[in-house]
Amino acid sequence: MGAPADRDERILAVIRSLRDGEVVSYGDIAADAGCSGLSRLVGHLLASATEDLPWWRVVNAAGRLAPGSEAEQAQLLRAEGVLCDSDRVRSARYGRFSRRS
Repeated sequence: MGAPADRDERILAVIRSLRDGEVVSYGDIAADAGCSGLSRLVGHLLASATEDLPWWRVVNAAGRLAPGSEAEQAQLLRAEGVLCDSDRVRSARYGRFSRRS
């Protein structure tokens, strides 16, 4: 899996690559970074990041918004065309919660 710094940088690179309207889970990020099973680490890195990251595009596997930041996260997601309730993503243009045709 590589050194922790390399692992963390891979995770951060995946987060940085998220595009407008894309919503993924913590586990999706970990898997895309080659770190399956480390979804909690993704959350830790987002919470402790010193750079601006698109944190609002990351939710739990059930689509629930970040506890304590639901209103802000929902507002940011809606601005990108994501459909969400007050606490959960319903449909997004890209990612795990993309609309199925």
